[in-house]
Amino acid sequence: MIARIRKSQLVRHGAIVFGGVALASVLNYLFYMLIGRGGGVEIYGVVTSLLSAVLVLSAPAIVVQLIVARLASDLEARGDFPALRRLADLATLWTGAAAIVLVVVALLARDALAAFFNLTSSEPIVICAASFAFLAVVFAQRGVFQGAHRFGDLSASVTIDAATKVCVGVPLIPAFGASGPLYGLLASQIAAFGYSIVAFRARFGEVRAPLALDRKLIFRVFSHVGLGQLTFTVLMFYDVPLIKHAFDPTSAGLYAAAALVGRAVLAAISFIPTLVMPKATARAAAGRSPLPLLGAAVAIAGLIVTVAVLASLFAPGLIVTLIAGRAFAAAAPLVLPYVVASGALALANVLASYKMGLHRYEFVIPALIVALLEVVTFALWHPTLLIAITILLAGHVAILCTMLPRLNEGLAPSTDD
Repeated sequence: MIARIRKSQLVRHGAIVFGGVALASVLNYLFYMLIGRGGGVEIYGVVTSLLSAVLVLSAPAIVVQLIVARLASDLEARGDFPALRRLADLATLWTGAAAIVLVVVALLARDALAAFFNLTSSEPIVICAASFAFLAVVFAQRGVFQGAHRFGDLSASVTIDAATKVCVGVPLIPAFGASGPLYGLLASQIAAFGYSIVAFRARFGEVRAPLALDRKLIFRVFSHVGLGQLTFTVLMFYDVPLIKHAFDPTSAGLYAAAALVGRAVLAAISFIPTLVMPKATARAAAGRSPLPLLGAAVAIAGLIVTVAVLASLFAPGLIVTLIAGRAFAAAAPLVLPYVVASGALALANVLASYKMGLHRYEFVIPALIVALLEVVTFALWHPTLLIAITILLAGHVAILCTMLPRLNEGLAPSTDD
């Protein structure tokens, strides 16, 4: 009976997270599709490169999200809602303070940053800087929802984020050009931030309790889980800003369209790591083998990757024009290798989340070394777009290989699944 209840919780939580992520992904892709059709190749290249740069810079905030989720999970297990409310306050305030410092630096360097991205105006840089402040805080707030098993609120946050970008950003393209979608990004983060503030009060009450932070736990999570997640976040987004800096606006726009197709694979699988890490931890703590969980996660992720690769093999032009518009048809030769690279990275992320859930971090340093080699090679040598993606593909496959050793070491098959 207990096993059935646990399974039902897994299914229910999985359905909630998948539903929220799926809806947000659809809205995000609608956002990019409408930018491609309404703004053209050059505006599309500007927007996607700046959004990717913001996400790369927000990688530490994602690490903070993991730390907050770990702390919140312990408080949730004890039913200590006043302490959870206090944690939510601290996550909001501390992350916001750190983000503001970076925003000031970005504003001071706005002209140099505009030159790096080959922009004629620093306005998009200013908008992105303001958006980053809220984005960093929103990531930390989502860590509270994730750790406290408030998956409905987590799904609502990502959905509000995506819906606001579409409703605000797209209509502003005719008047503001590339700045229009970026204003949508700013509005979306303010909306998600506001939702979290209201939800914290509704879920955890107004009473705050003193919060004793385990510094050793925070350091352990940051040095292991955080470093691993930091590696994956950078690998997901670093390439588009570098291409925008190195190539002409049209080439950068075509590359960004191919990257968007590849990231559809990452988006489709993103709900799996979110569930795998805490569920693997729970199974191991209960004395149950997590191997069936690993098998199910890899099977689902593998199926998604296989479908994406086959579609990209037989109809790359149809896919890229469907997503970005007819103006991006020339990106078709880039789609298949980018999708294969993204598939390898998505599978690696699933395996890494599983290992981190079992407190196994032997992959972190090898993966970090491979990632550094990939990024440095990509930054220094990219004579053509196809060669750049080939470097990306080789690096992502190597990252996947670092996850394979010791997957089932010391784990006995489960007898209750």
